[in-house]
Amino acid sequence: MSTKNASTGYTHFHLHLGRAPLLIPPLTTENVRATREDFPTDTTNALDAIVSLKTDIADAHDALLASKVAQANAANAHRSDEPSFATGDLVYLSTAHRRHEYLNGNNKRVAK
Repeated sequence: MSTKNASTGYTHFHLHLGRAPLLIPPLTTENVRATREDFPTDTTNALDAIVSLKTDIADAHDALLASKVAQANAANAHRSDEPSFATGDLVYLSTAHRRHEYLNGNNKRVAK
């Protein structure tokens, strides 16, 4: 719940509620008053909280896209070149699953 995602830098809880979770609820009246001051109920603060949540979600989305591009670049750096075939070249074909695919066509066929 409070573990930060390596790609986004945010916790799941923070992206949904805009703040870190409290582990122990406030038990004294002073803490309750401070909590009320931290989370007022007027419209301006509510709109600010919504804008903050949208900004955090947009930042997380951008971070995910950036990590996706970085992972694709890293994967493509280690790929081998595409094989080139010309007309008349001899190649080996794997037919290990051909019978299984034929039988799963569901047309009441039998491969012999």
